[in-house]
Amino acid sequence: MPSGTAGAAGAAGNSVAPAPLMDGGYMYSFELFKDKTGGFRFRFRASNGEVMFSSESYKAKASAVNAIESIKKNAPGATVKDGND
Repeated sequence: MPSGTAGAAGAAGNSVAPAPLMDGGYMYSFELFKDKTGGFRFRFRASNGEVMFSSESYKAKASAVNAIESIKKNAPGATVKDGND
């Protein structure tokens, strides 16, 4: 589940603002929200608040949450593949 404090709802739905740190910066965070079509998506925000990536649309909220959990579990061991080689 995303952490942080509730932010203003964007045009796409209910987003959650990144959790502030004591020094005024922000933690990395996932934002789970409902898109225009009623599907569930998430964004990953950097500590400076910028969106680093966003997901596809999932019909079920549980599927979006499962995708977030999979990224959290599996990303540390992910390799980088350069399609330009």
